[in-house]
Amino acid sequence: MRSIIALGLLLAACSKQAAEPGLTPGTFAGEGRDRLCIAGESGALRAGLITYGKGDVNCSVSGSALKAGQGWILVPKGEGDCRIPLEIETDVVRIGQLPAACSYYCGPGASMDNKSFRRDAAASSAKDVAGDPLC
Repeated sequence: MRSIIALGLLLAACSKQAAEPGLTPGTFAGEGRDRLCIAGESGALRAGLITYGKGDVNCSVSGSALKAGQGWILVPKGEGDCRIPLEIETDVVRIGQLPAACSYYCGPGASMDNKSFRRDAAASSAKDVAGDPLC
């Protein structure tokens, strides 16, 4: 009987570990000056990102990183409808297809659709154009 209980506990523990990829704090570098940051603790994660078009034209946003179904979303501060999908794959975070409600955060010629960021502790931090931290 004990071996059946132990086996059940082992299977339950394994299924929880493999259930979903986590989003952990750190700095993530994208192409060129593109940056993403994740800060805080589980249940209270903050996220910010900046991506550049030509020159200093950019998309810039910061807010909360929330678990949503099987994935994650970045919900900008003070925004009601914009939900930025985040796809997590080990040390890579990809921005999914953005809803129209998120276009407010991008200047003309800049986009954050389908951008990819890789964890990089040596990368410069994520800051907006004025130099203020996004996380």
